[in-house]
Amino acid sequence: MSTPNKSKINLVLQKAVPGTVLTMTWLAEQGVSKDLARKYVASGWLKRIGRGAYVRTGDTVDWKGAVFSLQAQLGMSVHVAAFSALQLKGLAHYLPMGNENSIQLFSDGAERLPTWFSETDWEIRVEHRGVRLFDSENNSLSEVEHKSFSIRVSSPERAALEMLYCVKSNSDFDSAHEVFAGLGALRPNEIQTLLNACNSVRVKRTFLWMAKTCAHPWLKYIDQQKVDLGSGKRAVYQGGMLDQEFLITVPKKEESADV
Repeated sequence: MSTPNKSKINLVLQKAVPGTVLTMTWLAEQGVSKDLARKYVASGWLKRIGRGAYVRTGDTVDWKGAVFSLQAQLGMSVHVAAFSALQLKGLAHYLPMGNENSIQLFSDGAERLPTWFSETDWEIRVEHRGVRLFDSENNSLSEVEHKSFSIRVSSPERAALEMLYCVKSNSDFDSAHEVFAGLGALRPNEIQTLLNACNSVRVKRTFLWMAKTCAHPWLKYIDQQKVDLGSGKRAVYQGGMLDQEFLITVPKKEESADV
């Protein structure tokens, strides 16, 4: 490899965040063309992990390093969400819904993950949902540090609502209720903003029902009159009973007595 090219890759690697994927978009911003990237692979500087994605040879990159690149290099809205966000915040000690070896990612709307991300084995099952659960002006995201970088993660309040969006079965509901019982320190102002912005009637009603049954102290600060709870009944828990206040089906009293 010529000296100019070797000097360029040295500069590029100095700028690269260790433990993250180097996307072709980012490499191009550093003056590295596709042809030059191929030369760096042939010379052993980079390793190609998929179309438009590389890692520094010898570097260890996990799913968090890949998510960082989606966020910081590709400008995607994808973020760690729902139960996974609560786990990263240390607020969920119950077994996750579905699979303990999985990570839940949300995007704001119909956003598709790049093929290199979807087809790489991150040693964890990735569940990605593209859904407009909240009005676009609402964010409610925070940062979680990992190695030498940080990734965007839902706030506990947003994560709780996203978790309820993922409820598709009675076992999901029971798991979510168990986790919800430990969310007594949520911020009422943040909850109010999110409930006002949430587009799912089912999620909002379930959230308020769980808050009531768990007797969380922050519930008294929520102005439910400002929350659009829609009309009509919603089937949430199969074979349950109808809660007369929120008009959703919930576990019968004997089923939920130990929660």
